[in-house]
Amino acid sequence: MHCRVNYLTVDSFYSRAAQLRKVFDKRFKNPLRSAPERFVWDYWHVPGEYTVLRTPAYHYFPKSEYDRFHRHLVRFGRENLGCHDVSPPWLSCYVEGCRQEPHQDLPHGPLAFVYSLTDWERKKFRGGETFIVKPRTLIEPHFNRLTLFNPALVHGVRTVKGTHDPRHGRLVIHGWFVNPRPFWTGPLQVEEVHAVIGEALAGNILSGLRLGQGLLSLRFQIQPSGRVKRVSVLFNSLIGANANDVEDLIKFAGNWIFPHKATCSKLTLPLMVSP
Repeated sequence: MHCRVNYLTVDSFYSRAAQLRKVFDKRFKNPLRSAPERFVWDYWHVPGEYTVLRTPAYHYFPKSEYDRFHRHLVRFGRENLGCHDVSPPWLSCYVEGCRQEPHQDLPHGPLAFVYSLTDWERKKFRGGETFIVKPRTLIEPHFNRLTLFNPALVHGVRTVKGTHDPRHGRLVIHGWFVNPRPFWTGPLQVEEVHAVIGEALAGNILSGLRLGQGLLSLRFQIQPSGRVKRVSVLFNSLIGANANDVEDLIKFAGNWIFPHKATCSKLTLPLMVSP
C-alpha cells in the first residue's frame, strides 16, 4: 500500500483481475454480435457534471466471479480500514468525451474507492486520471490498482480523448466503503473491546484536538497482558487536521489497557471525525 497526503493506492490488489477483464473484452470483441449482456449500459450524462457509461458491477460479471472480488474487497476494508461493507459498486467505462467534473461525494460513505481494470500501460487515449483539486493530485488508473480517498475532497476524472472503442477506454469498478466500526482478530470479546474504547473516548475527549474531517484508521497490536504494544496509522483521510494533534491522539491510544488474555490481539479502529 502506498499512502500519500490525501489518498492511498494498492497495486496488484486482486489476483483474479485478468479474469474480470476477460469478461469485458469478450463481450465487446465483436461489435456486430447482438447479445443481452451488451445492452446493460446506461449512458449517464449530467450536463456540467458527469458523462460516462455505467452499469451495476454485481450484475455485469458472472455471479461466482463477482462474488470472489466482492469478498476480497470487503475483507480488505475490514482488516485495513475498519469499514465492514461497501456500497453496491458501479462498473464505469470512459470513451471519447467521458469525464467527471469537479465534485464531492457526500454523504455516500467515509471512503471512496476506484478499482481499475484499465489497460493503462497500453492505453490508446489521453486523460482518464482521477484528479483531486486541493492539493492538486493526479492518480493514474493502472491495471489492478485500488485507489482510496476522502469523498469530501473535490475530485473528478480528466476527459478521455482518443478512442471510441470501449476495450481501449478507461474501465473501473467504484463505490464507497461504509459501516465503519472496530474489527479485530484474537481472543478479545465484543463487549471487552467496546468497553475499552467507550471508556477511553467518553466525555468527547477528542473535542480539544484539531482533527479536521475524515477517517483515521488505526491498527493496535495488543499484548496478552492487555497493554498496547504499538499503534500505527493504516489510513489517514483527515482534511484540515493538525499533525501534532493527530500524534497526540495516537500516543493517547497507546496507553489504553485491554483485558488480559492468553494470546495477542490485533485491532483495527476507524475513527470518523466531523467538523
